[in-house]
Amino acid sequence: MSESEQDKVQAEISPSSNRLAGVPMSARAATVAILIILALVFLVYFRTLWFDFVHDDRPQIVGNTWLRAWKYLPRYFTADVWSFLHPVFRGTFYRPMFLLWLRLQYLVFGLRPWGWHLCTILCHVGVTLLAYCTAERLLEDRLAALFTALIFGLHPTHAEAVAWVSGVTEPLFALFLFASYLCYLQKRAEPARARRYWAASLILYAFACLSKETAVILPIIIFACELVWSEPVGSSRWRDWTRRCLDAAKVVAPYLALFVIYIAARLFSLQGFQNTKEAHSYLAMFLTWPSVLWFYIQHLFWPRDLSPFYSMEFFNRVDVRNVLLPAVPVAVAAIGLGYLARRSAKAAVATIWLVVPILPVLNLRAFIEGHLVHDRYLYLPSFGFAMLVALGIRQFLPRQGRVWGQPAIQIGLACALGVLLGVASLQAMACYANDTTFFAFITNSGPEGRKPNMNLAGILGQRGQLDEALRMYEQLSLTEPDSWDISYNLGYAYYLKGRLPEADRYLSRAVQIDASRPDGFFYLGLTKLKLGDIDAAAANVQRAVIIRPDAEHYHFALGVIFRLQGNLPGALSEFRQEIDLDPRNDSARQQAKEIEAALSGTHKGGVAGPTPDLSSR
Repeated sequence: MSESEQDKVQAEISPSSNRLAGVPMSARAATVAILIILALVFLVYFRTLWFDFVHDDRPQIVGNTWLRAWKYLPRYFTADVWSFLHPVFRGTFYRPMFLLWLRLQYLVFGLRPWGWHLCTILCHVGVTLLAYCTAERLLEDRLAALFTALIFGLHPTHAEAVAWVSGVTEPLFALFLFASYLCYLQKRAEPARARRYWAASLILYAFACLSKETAVILPIIIFACELVWSEPVGSSRWRDWTRRCLDAAKVVAPYLALFVIYIAARLFSLQGFQNTKEAHSYLAMFLTWPSVLWFYIQHLFWPRDLSPFYSMEFFNRVDVRNVLLPAVPVAVAAIGLGYLARRSAKAAVATIWLVVPILPVLNLRAFIEGHLVHDRYLYLPSFGFAMLVALGIRQFLPRQGRVWGQPAIQIGLACALGVLLGVASLQAMACYANDTTFFAFITNSGPEGRKPNMNLAGILGQRGQLDEALRMYEQLSLTEPDSWDISYNLGYAYYLKGRLPEADRYLSRAVQIDASRPDGFFYLGLTKLKLGDIDAAAANVQRAVIIRPDAEHYHFALGVIFRLQGNLPGALSEFRQEIDLDPRNDSARQQAKEIEAALSGTHKGGVAGPTPDLSSR
């Protein structure tokens, strides 16, 4: 049977699709169209190949010793994603596949940012392709699927997830999630090969969960879809509903079993499913939901003035501005989605893909203020939104006139949307180009609230504007004197300024507040060294090494201190450990060489060479 004959048969067996399409789009035309869309998505983000590492990229990639060797691979599966930096801290992010993704990129590209950005773009392009394939199956309309892919691929809220290397968790887990869902759909379509597709779907679901926690929602999506697609049978509504729920539960049972295994691994690795970061009540979280949901609705429909940070905070009481007013449009949206879902099974499935992925980010107690909302959290929900928009275009816009055999007005609107979204994405990604553009954007956007100011103060410090950073940290310390972050950053900034008594005071305060954070002990030790208290310096740096033994520079600093104490064997051991962690550290190699010569008697009367300067460590 030829391709054109296959399309005619498809039109006959899918009357609803034929009614929407008017003239069905051929498979060949759809293939050409999706390739054009994917090329457009790639070109929009192509400029990120010249972007640098920014914000969390610095510690998570540049300063991550776990990416340097395969010996750290077991830790990817037994610790929080930030445990390389804070080994004792109980984190929330269990993402082994993400760390493995970073490790593979480090092997191929080293620390050349263009390679990391290329992989992120390709990952997003791959997700866009899978979004098209999924929409084609769900909407039974190739043109609607193309509109979905266009809107999803170019939506400006994705700039954070695509232009910023550390944001790749979103497209990475979505890649596995869509692939798993497509295997599930294929299992339904081919019962004879169900086991094969079911196994593939489960494996991909496991990969998705190990990439980002949000992926655990897939069984809920499948369960809801099964309910939508199941046919009512019997006269009793309650019995019918119970039967349909039981049938859907049987379908998702293997996914739930895998979910239980994932939870067990997470509990073992993080010593808890979730470590609450803010001491806020469930009531405060509930009262904050309207503002959070209204934020996401606005950014889906009108994605402008996007930012890496937003200053939304928890609300502890009912008020008109922050609770009641946002609740009105949220309620209207909920009623509208419910109405559409009742009228159309396709709209119901699109609504499922919009609403269910939002649910995990409503667990606001897992976040800290300043991070309650992010545009990247809309990455997966935007797929459901894109399908709803595509359905609206196909259902309500006129079908008169033809462009490439398709309704001219619909094609024209889609092209206009593509241009607008592409331009908006270019604008949204600009701030991620480098530290300078990132700093300028944060400064000009004037974020408010504790955490945005902490971020701004940190960026000021990174740029060497220590006086302004100190001023901001001092202001924050007045309201939060027991904050480790503020005390540590004040001490570190004073250390860089050479104001050692102030550095000693704030760093000592930091280690009293939290004795599990190694950086506080490390820089307190360096401060003590500069103040001439070598024994206290050794004690504090040793404490830092015990907490984080695989940190670069820690062993080097301790080797220098041991050398000053005359403990040459101890110094040699520390320098060798530093070389093992960072083979490119020529200073450690030179120190080890000189100590080895001294211990062998080549240099009598001590070790040759000056003591290395640790002021910039």
